Amino acid sequence: MKNTKKTLEEIVDAMIGEPNHNPRDNCFRFFVNRYPNAVHDAFDFPGKYQKKLGLKILTDDNRELEMDCAQLIEPEGDITCKSTINVEHQTYPIKKKIDTIYDYKIGLIHQNNIPSNSIVMTNINMGGDYLLCNSHDQTFKLLINQVTIEKISKRLKILKDKVGNNYELSLDELMYIPYIAIFVDDNAKEIMKELSRIFSNIDQINPDLEKQLHQHLKNLIKFHFRDNDDECKEMLTMITKNLYENDYEGLTYKESLELQIKEQNLKIEQIIKQKDQQLEQKDLQIEQIREQNDQQMEQIEQLLQEIKYLKKLNSK
Repeated sequence: MKNTKKTLEEIVDAMIGEPNHNPRDNCFRFFVNRYPNAVHDAFDFPGKYQKKLGLKILTDDNRELEMDCAQLIEPEGDITCKSTINVEHQTYPIKKKIDTIYDYKIGLIHQNNIPSNSIVMTNINMGGDYLLCNSHDQTFKLLINQVTIEKISKRLKILKDKVGNNYELSLDELMYIPYIAIFVDDNAKEIMKELSRIFSNIDQINPDLEKQLHQHLKNLIKFHFRDNDDECKEMLTMITKNLYENDYEGLTYKESLELQIKEQNLKIEQIIKQKDQQLEQKDLQIEQIREQNDQQMEQIEQLLQEIKYLKKLNSK
């Protein structure tokens, strides 16, 4: 670890300078695949979660595609049979994604031999709970999981009440943080300010999850406050302060992750070196045994020659 700790201001300045490509999609994909069961409930996915499925499929024309989310589910609510779901995060119009979503549906059916439900999760009002879409001369139902301001407000209130009363948040409830930060649209800046205050006051949380939430909340603050550097810096300082004071050690998340990887690589190199030394020792022992065997074989050969010579003398 570094001996000279950066100041909080230096850390925040470094965060502002980091690239921030497609933060909403990256956040969705991270949490839905790292914590699939909790996200399934927190994000209102249909059915009862069973397990996460692989994201890559091969189309009929041999194209490899990768989904945002694929899960195996059991009957619950409107889901009447064991099936799969593909959930695609979308905060822009869905029209150009229809053919791809249909390919995902067919790919999941072929891979699992059970029905598949196509779902788009969006903050856009599409006029209902589903759309009938046309793709490849076929019509299929696309379920709509719309994130409304009412759903966001409900989750924000739960977080605020529990944190304000020093109650521990469940993993499902902690997933409300990315839910809100990804999909908030109306009054986004004020809601993000409130969400940042809540996050900065959470006391009981797994340290790894805290850093993961901080990393993605940081990126989404930068997205929502991209037109106001001062407010952006204020929000980043707020969510980073506790981490910095506790054990953040003057590192950005990226630097911390790189350092962990470096330390892990050093440990792996040490293990490999030890194994190599053990193998060298084994090779040396094997070589010594071979030399001993060769010497014994020579002695046996000499003994056989002597016996042969003595037999020859006796025969005379």
